[in-house]
Amino acid sequence: MSEKIIDTAAQTAAPKTAKKKPAAPKKVADTGGFCVYLGPTMMGVIQRGTIYRGGRKEVLDSLAPVIEQHPLIASLVVSDETLPADRIKVKTPGNLLYVNYHKLAKGMK
Repeated sequence: MSEKIIDTAAQTAAPKTAKKKPAAPKKVADTGGFCVYLGPTMMGVIQRGTIYRGGRKEVLDSLAPVIEQHPLIASLVVSDETLPADRIKVKTPGNLLYVNYHKLAKGMK
């Protein structure tokens, strides 16, 4: 007959491995993020799909001379956080991005 000896003291005294919470992944917004212009291309002014480094406020400040001439450009500069939804909104009638895109496009002609 073989007896199993169970050391209950060793089991209870064994240190439990503390699970560390993984470090929160850095969001792009923490490093400044980026913005994208979703409006129509305006030759010599701004090009559709241009990516700007930095937060929305910083980007709009850098585009101030262009925005003075065409104020609707500011509404078509979107942040990285809303980019996927805004790309769809620009193409879908019945929302402000769609309306501003078409107003700006008409104003170019």
